[in-house]
Amino acid sequence: MRTDKRRTCAFMFVLVLGCAGPRLYYLRSELPILEGRVDLAVAPGPWPHQDIPSVIADTDTVPDDLVLPTLRALMALPGASDACDPNTGGPRPDAAEYCVALYKTPQDWRVSWPIRNLLKERSSCQPPFGGVDDESFGRGMPVIGFAHNHPCATRMSSDDLGQFPAMRMADGLWTMVSYAASPDGLLARDSRNRLIPAWAWLATGHKDEPRFYKWNPAGDVFQWNEGSARWEFQAKCHPQEASGMRSPRMLLPRCSPELKW
Repeated sequence: MRTDKRRTCAFMFVLVLGCAGPRLYYLRSELPILEGRVDLAVAPGPWPHQDIPSVIADTDTVPDDLVLPTLRALMALPGASDACDPNTGGPRPDAAEYCVALYKTPQDWRVSWPIRNLLKERSSCQPPFGGVDDESFGRGMPVIGFAHNHPCATRMSSDDLGQFPAMRMADGLWTMVSYAASPDGLLARDSRNRLIPAWAWLATGHKDEPRFYKWNPAGDVFQWNEGSARWEFQAKCHPQEASGMRSPRMLLPRCSPELKW
């Protein structure tokens, strides 16, 4: 009887491993952090997704050949889209936000593994401000910006507008910057020695009708037009300040002209 029980347990263990499938993302609790600060998580890279290439290009901004496959791949992750409660209009318990870092190596442009966060309605994914640990080049790669999804087709928030690469200054303080930068202060430049601007990206909408947005630290917001295959300027947006118990993640930014969704 005891032998049969052991065989059954061994079979169930193998079955669980077989059903687990390949890894799709990392949880924040699995990641190393810098200086004991949970906001300075370090994401592994690159994300070995079959549809996301490592792009070789001599440009002063991250190529769309990397950005667009990344946004589509985020929308396809579990709970990343169409995860709304029809009764409340809010996210279901299985809804999840995923964050990735887009970064540059000496050879090409890459994207980190996604970090997953279960929303629980009011929380969201926090980008890996500690940078990326690339499997070929290690840490110290400059991050161009972060991309994330909204699982319930919601708009960008005021909080979204302020998520850009962070670096440690000479005085030891951390600050967000407007250019591609590594956490230790390396600024990325193109072949003409120009600084590479920072960007942020959002994938929202529905799985069969996604909407992709990008914006820079100045608040210039663009939407991807699939028909014309280009980013179209939408508005200049600035975050609204939270007051009292309100969270900036729940506030829509002020945009001029009004941002159409």
